[in-house]
Amino acid sequence: MSEKKHLNITEQHIAVQRTARYFTYGELSEQTKYIWFALHGYAMLASSLIKRMQVLNPKEHFVVAPEGLSRFYWNGFGGKPVASWMTSEDRLNEIKDYIAYLNQLYQHIIPQVPASTFKINALGFSQGTATAARWLASDQCHIDHMIFWAGPLPHDVDWDKSLAIFNAAKVMFVLGTQDQFIKEEHWLDHQEKMNKLGLSYETMTFEGKHELDGPTLLKVVDWCNGQ
Repeated sequence: MSEKKHLNITEQHIAVQRTARYFTYGELSEQTKYIWFALHGYAMLASSLIKRMQVLNPKEHFVVAPEGLSRFYWNGFGGKPVASWMTSEDRLNEIKDYIAYLNQLYQHIIPQVPASTFKINALGFSQGTATAARWLASDQCHIDHMIFWAGPLPHDVDWDKSLAIFNAAKVMFVLGTQDQFIKEEHWLDHQEKMNKLGLSYETMTFEGKHELDGPTLLKVVDWCNGQ
């Protein structure tokens, strides 16, 4: 239990059990070639993201889309319910909780795969990019291909410990050329930082905005097949 005191107010924490939701697409069988963990962006639901991955062959690809533990109404009290992985409030505990959640889900799914050989992919879209990066950096699950889509790496990754973890996976950054949230100068600055770190990665662009593009996802699959 942690405490943070301010005058007569004490901030405290207690770990609780709660129910997390996730969606799947595809069929687990001996034909399964890839397991995907697809992490949605801010103000999305997992169901929205996984629908965009239906371009994948369900006999060869099994997609798991966990949903962020924090939900809220997008437009006041009557808007559509959406989810977030975290906010700036109590952020370290939120990060710790979602990493534990993803690790538990991973350990639940992987033993169910009947195929003798398969690859494990993690795809983070938008806010899910930072979520996926922190999960990979925790070094508790094996990931073959890490796809960061429409989002930069977070600033709080300890690269002294994590660079070898990232370079052990195959890393791809995907970006729409008209992404309204990631300007070209920001992306170039991000690339410069990654290059200085010694991060090994590839990039793929497509003509589009801040979205998960189906034809581009199929190109990512081709990239995975070539690795």
